[in-house]
Amino acid sequence: MDPRIDYEAVMYAQPRLIDEVMSHVLPTEKSEPSTYFVGFAGWAEQDVFIREVAQARDVVDERLGTSGRSILLVNHPSALEEVPLASVTNLETVLRRLGRIMTPQKDTLILFLTSHGIENLFAVQFPGFPLNHLTPQRLAQALDRSGIENRIVIISACHSGSFIPALSRPKTLVLTAARADRTSFGCENENDWTFFGNALFNHGLRKTTSFKDAFASAKILISEWEAKEKFTPSEPQISMGPGIEPILERLARPLPLPSSPVARD
Repeated sequence: MDPRIDYEAVMYAQPRLIDEVMSHVLPTEKSEPSTYFVGFAGWAEQDVFIREVAQARDVVDERLGTSGRSILLVNHPSALEEVPLASVTNLETVLRRLGRIMTPQKDTLILFLTSHGIENLFAVQFPGFPLNHLTPQRLAQALDRSGIENRIVIISACHSGSFIPALSRPKTLVLTAARADRTSFGCENENDWTFFGNALFNHGLRKTTSFKDAFASAKILISEWEAKEKFTPSEPQISMGPGIEPILERLARPLPLPSSPVARD
């Protein structure tokens, strides 16, 4: 445990931090659909995850118009005073409260989770805090209970493909960094991105707002990077319900090209 952290004070501060974050979230547009972003960085002991989730938020804000409608939950010592912990309870609370702000049938949620993982488990960890790991069933329940229908769920973690069966819904797109039985790469502490986050957000979504096209190009990039390093292919996965296709087509509207991507670490 870090003697510089008052663990009890941090835990008691979570409801206040959630209230502060939610108070700045803009309401839905009455005349057209709105898009919201939630980023969740689950592993506290490596800087790559807080970097990745913040940069992914910035890309989505710029490219998909979520500025003012984006929320971060982060496990990292540098964020304790201003950002709610990336805990399963906080995620459930944020999703439930977003469901009341959004028009659930009209608006769209982009949920991005980044951490380590094993099959059927997304790691949630901060030494000194008694945090539960996230399972596919609990994530699915949190999304269902929120009432939010249009969902884009992106998971950057090893074995993240194991979440697809539980999350699949007619109006849900799920993108994962790896097959259920494969690892993903790029989570070294000094990196700015994981392979998957870099390829999807930093390259793919900077060039297009089509998630299908961004994912297709990301798969090619990741395959090239893995071959260069002689890694076993991670085989990123996509699951797309038929009801989400009109939402994806709307999000894929032409936009001005943004700044160039940051080079891969």
